[in-house]
Amino acid sequence: MNRVTPASSRQQVTAALQASLARLQATQDQISSGRRLGKPSDSPTDTATAMSLRSEHQRSEQLDRALDDGTSRLATADQALSQTDTLLLRVRQLLVAGSNDTNTGSERSAMAAEVDQLRSSLLDVANTRYLGRPVFAGTQDTESAYDASGAYLGNATPVERRVTTGPDRVAVSVTGPEAFTTLFADPADPAGAGVLTRISDALRSGDKAALGQALTDLDGASDALRTSQSIVGARAARLESVRTVSQAAQTRAETQLSTVEGIDLAKALTDLSVQQSAYQAALQTTAKVIQPSILDFLR
Repeated sequence: MNRVTPASSRQQVTAALQASLARLQATQDQISSGRRLGKPSDSPTDTATAMSLRSEHQRSEQLDRALDDGTSRLATADQALSQTDTLLLRVRQLLVAGSNDTNTGSERSAMAAEVDQLRSSLLDVANTRYLGRPVFAGTQDTESAYDASGAYLGNATPVERRVTTGPDRVAVSVTGPEAFTTLFADPADPAGAGVLTRISDALRSGDKAALGQALTDLDGASDALRTSQSIVGARAARLESVRTVSQAAQTRAETQLSTVEGIDLAKALTDLSVQQSAYQAALQTTAKVIQPSILDFLR
């Protein structure tokens, strides 16, 4: 016949109380953290799902940083290219005016001097910087995209960023030769002089043929510059489209993660109240059932 000793009874009661207390503490931890997954053993399946969702969320954040950088680069390039419209329009006005026979040599020389100043302003625009680097120099590590003579110091490789989860990369800049083509230097010219320099020289000389050719070249360079501006705008629009998709995916991952890891607060508070009442009742019952013996006091 088996006999239940007082020591055995106390052990069973203590184990039951500890289990009840552990459940109560687990519920309190869930309420304080707002998460029901404190450790992988709480739910191995949900833990694996949560880890996958967190990885997806991290990738989305990386894409967001790449999108922010690419958008800022393109915005800087677009702003710079927009400034060239007014400058080139003024150059064209001076060129057309200088082709008029009513202007004297000194007047054309004054126009040529203004063209030279406009060329310097355009060089400043071409050397626009983003985060300390010239935005039109491609990937070349150089202080400026063009030097004072109009020589290009960058390379022909545009800056690219990976803005999707796939292997594709998107160009987030245009290079100097793409945007400014022959304005500062022209390999087709015997002396390598750019369109702006040829305009200045033609104004000083009053050569009608040179002035006519310079006007044609200026219009061609202006068209190329506007094309580059359109390319920049199209790339910026593409990044914004990618951002919309990325933000939707990020929101979806956050919602799923909240569902997997989060708690039902109302249910958790109810469970906490029930567990607290049960634990207190168990303590009271145990105190009445297991009375201390004289041996407990003599130990």
